[in-house]
Amino acid sequence: MIAVWRNVPVVEAVGYVGSGGHGGSRPVLLRTHSGEIVHVKLQLNPQSNRSLAGDWIGTLLGQALDAPFLAVRLVRIEHDQLGHLPFLVRSRWHPGLQFGTQFLKDAEPVRPSTVGTLHNLDKLPLVALMESWLFNLDLKYSHILAHHQRLVVTDHGFIFPYGPKWLPSDLHRFRRQFPAVKPLTVLAMAAPQRFDFTPALDAIMAVTRQDLIDLVDSVPPDWGLSSHRKDAIVSFLLFRQSRLVRVVEYLEPLWNQDKGQEARVVENIDLPDENTEPYENDSPEAVVAREDEGDGDQDRIHGA
Repeated sequence: MIAVWRNVPVVEAVGYVGSGGHGGSRPVLLRTHSGEIVHVKLQLNPQSNRSLAGDWIGTLLGQALDAPFLAVRLVRIEHDQLGHLPFLVRSRWHPGLQFGTQFLKDAEPVRPSTVGTLHNLDKLPLVALMESWLFNLDLKYSHILAHHQRLVVTDHGFIFPYGPKWLPSDLHRFRRQFPAVKPLTVLAMAAPQRFDFTPALDAIMAVTRQDLIDLVDSVPPDWGLSSHRKDAIVSFLLFRQSRLVRVVEYLEPLWNQDKGQEARVVENIDLPDENTEPYENDSPEAVVAREDEGDGDQDRIHGA
C-alpha cells in the first residue's frame, strides 16, 4: 500500500469562489495560486475538527488502496489572507491547515440508467467494502459521482458511528456492525456486469496495523485528534478488517442476482428520493442493529 498521506500537497487559498454545498460542515470553494478550485472544510466548522480528521483518514485510506476517491489538499489560511478571503469575517474558523479535496466542476451523480457507461465500474466493490469498513452512514447518491465517465466518490467527514461526535466507546460498541451501503447496491444491481469482490477484499486485508497507525498519526496536529482516539480508530478498523468477508458474502450474491452471462440494458430507472434513505439519520441504530447470543456477538449487516 502506498502511503499517500505522506505526499499531500499544501496549497494557499487566494480567492473565494462560492459555497461548497449544503453540508453540515458548511464547506466552501476556494481558488489556489495554481488556479485549482478546492472544496474546503474549515477548522471549527459546525461538525468540529473531527470532520476534517475523518475525511482525511477515510479519503486517504481509500486512495492508498486505489479506490476512486478525490485528491486531497491541505489548504493553508492565515489571518493575513482576510483581504483575499473576506468571507472569513462572517465565518467560524481557525488559522492554519484546512482539509480540502479537488473540486470536479462537471461531475454529476451516477444514475442507474447510466451506471453501465462508467469505465472504472470494477472499482464499485472496493468502494462498498471501504464505506462499510469505515462505517460511513452518510453515503448518499449525491456523493457517488460520474466525472468524464469515471466513478468518483466524495465526502468521508461523517465516517465512524455518530460521525464527528463519536467517542472511543462508540467505536467499541458498534465494532461488529456494518452499514449495507444501499445507494451502491441500487447502482450495482442496475449495472449490466457481474461483480467480483475478491480483489477488493484482498487489497483491504493487506493493510497492516502499522499502515493504520501511520495514517492516523499523519492527521495534522492542529485538528486535535488525541492519541486515545487514534488508538481507538486503529483498533476499530483492525477488528472489522477480517470480518469484511461477511459483507462480501452478503453483497456479492445480492449485486449479481438475476444477472446472466450476457449484459443487460437498464433504462428509465430513476434514483430513489434521498430524503427517504436511512443514511440521512446520523444514529447508527437507524441503520444497523446488534444481536447478542450468549457470551458472543454476531456480526450484523442491515439497512439494504
